[in-house]
Amino acid sequence: MRKSVVSVKNARKGEYKKVIKEIHQKGKCPFCPENFLYHKNPILKKGKLWFLTKDSWPYKHTKHHFLIIGTKHKEKFSQLKQEDFKEVAELANFAIAKYKIQGGAVAVRFGDTNFTGASVAHLHFHIITPLLKTKNRTQTVQFPIGG
Repeated sequence: MRKSVVSVKNARKGEYKKVIKEIHQKGKCPFCPENFLYHKNPILKKGKLWFLTKDSWPYKHTKHHFLIIGTKHKEKFSQLKQEDFKEVAELANFAIAKYKIQGGAVAVRFGDTNFTGASVAHLHFHIITPLLKTKNRTQTVQFPIGG
């Protein structure tokens, strides 16, 4: 039996956890194009290998939270090729320019969700910009790694 492509234990509380439980019961990857039914936001830009969307359940204290999701199911960093990184960079730069992002982080977790803290094993990159707390200070965004 194939291991689950989602981790209920790593899912945050509330609506998101309920959605992950439902996905887990169905045994399908929610980020593979044929199953991309649970996401509430439109795809903003498509490439050949990756696509960009706003996260439906952004982390607390984010001004922007985007996902760059691969069109093919990959879970290991070693599966990524030069053309993957090129397209991810193009999509990230598109989001940064379009939304006038002044700073933030790009993050990716890979491999076994017991080590990564991810709720979805399908490789995806996060672009996260924190909310401003004061004029020159932002709030901290907690991005879990491990679990």
